[in-house]
Amino acid sequence: MKNKSDNNMLSAQILIDNKQFTSSVHCSYYAVFQYMKYMLANTSDRPITFATQDAHSGESSHEYILTEIKNRINAKPQMIRTFTQTVRLLKNNRVDADYHHKDFSDEESITCRDLANTLITNLKTYSGNL
Repeated sequence: MKNKSDNNMLSAQILIDNKQFTSSVHCSYYAVFQYMKYMLANTSDRPITFATQDAHSGESSHEYILTEIKNRINAKPQMIRTFTQTVRLLKNNRVDADYHHKDFSDEESITCRDLANTLITNLKTYSGNL
């Protein structure tokens, strides 16, 4: 999952470089989602195997992963809230990019990429840089 996360961040940048702004948003979000899955499987604090994570498939699977991450973040409540809100914002942008008629601008797609980078950096900090 970590490699998939890294590859999605690279793909987001390649898409931005090639002016495929809307498509890049998908990659930015999934880089974060895949890193969260990686972190859950590899944390020393109640790890959750990929098989168990996958058993929670369906519409709420992303929310399940986010909830489990929130339960393991050792940070101030405001930091946890900000992290959660940012993940949900990025997810909403991904839904718009994938399923709605919204076209993302270069600035919007770069913002999504930057949010993804920040979220992954925060996850690494929270997990001791797994």
